[in-house]
Amino acid sequence: MLRHNWQEAVEYFRSYIQTLEAGTYQELKSTASEITWRLGAEILHHFPNSNPDDFNALYEQLKNFGVMNYSKICLEHCFHLLLNGQMDEAKRQLSIADSWRYGKVSAAQSVMKKLIRAYCGYVDYLIWSKKKTSAPGSEEAGSNREMHSYFRQASVTLKEIISQPGVWDPFVLSYCHMLEFYGDKDSALQVLENYAYNKEFPSNPNAHVYLYQFLKRHEAPQAKLIGSLKILHSLVPSHELMLELIELLLQTKQKRDQEEALAISMDLLEFPTWKRDLKVWKCLLKIMKKLKEKKCLDVVRKEWSVRKSLWLSLHYRNYIARKDAAENVPLLLVKRDVLKLTRENPREYFRIATKIERAGEPKIVRPGKKEEKKATRKRRVKEKKKKTLDD
Repeated sequence: MLRHNWQEAVEYFRSYIQTLEAGTYQELKSTASEITWRLGAEILHHFPNSNPDDFNALYEQLKNFGVMNYSKICLEHCFHLLLNGQMDEAKRQLSIADSWRYGKVSAAQSVMKKLIRAYCGYVDYLIWSKKKTSAPGSEEAGSNREMHSYFRQASVTLKEIISQPGVWDPFVLSYCHMLEFYGDKDSALQVLENYAYNKEFPSNPNAHVYLYQFLKRHEAPQAKLIGSLKILHSLVPSHELMLELIELLLQTKQKRDQEEALAISMDLLEFPTWKRDLKVWKCLLKIMKKLKEKKCLDVVRKEWSVRKSLWLSLHYRNYIARKDAAENVPLLLVKRDVLKLTRENPREYFRIATKIERAGEPKIVRPGKKEEKKATRKRRVKEKKKKTLDD
């Protein structure tokens, strides 16, 4: 396999399976079942002449061979079928896996069984979604009986699953998508709020993202949008939606909200992914200017005093100025303007920024004496010719 000799690997794999099946070493079989499953799937994935039937045959063989991993193999088989567009077959396989029982072995796989149950509902949702897309119009899709049947099946299963504590992102989204389609926005909102705020559920930033997106989509009041994003900020202060939170806070035009927007923008710039982002720096400068207009620069300097030592080393070292000068001049100049409003004065940084700014200004070219004489001579010749023609 490491040398990509797939044909030879297939031959060895067949012999390996035959040897295990012929033997009576139950302990060896249970230990080898996961190795066999992983090896077989990897070889078939790379084997040039493999087809979907080969995968199906392998998975069916492995399910019976390794009951210790039965649920995992069923789930992977389902993913393979979905990738090949075989939704109905994926649903059939999941239904078989959901009804599988094997004494204590199946009881030990309860977590995987729960996941299989969830994917049963998810596949029903995928089939519903496919039929919705193929329906000519939204009104006809809404009254389609076959679609309603899949909606009922999916919603019953998904509702049961997402009511249990856990991280159920794709299942929550699919359930809410169906509820929204049929106009039950209140139920969708209730599901999302429970997923985000229920203390029995593990902390999940995505839950707050989904709730915010829903509220924004349905034009919820500004206060609700801000409240949702503030909780997300407490969990992931570097999230890209913090830019939207800053904009929402600035729209209120309240001094307290502008102060909070200042702190959030400075928080963002302390993360490696954002520290050279021109958009965030411009946003910070905009907030500082607004506070200056309101004669609240003391707020800026108070926030700066807390972060000063970190920011000077993180953003305003001389080598950073030279790097910005070489790669991103607009960023260098915005950072310089931010620094001015804090009343800091790192001379070398300002010198580099000023030098680059002057170098970018258009130069006023003043003609020398020779050029002036030449231009005067040309003008006189033209005037003389014109006079001759007039005569």
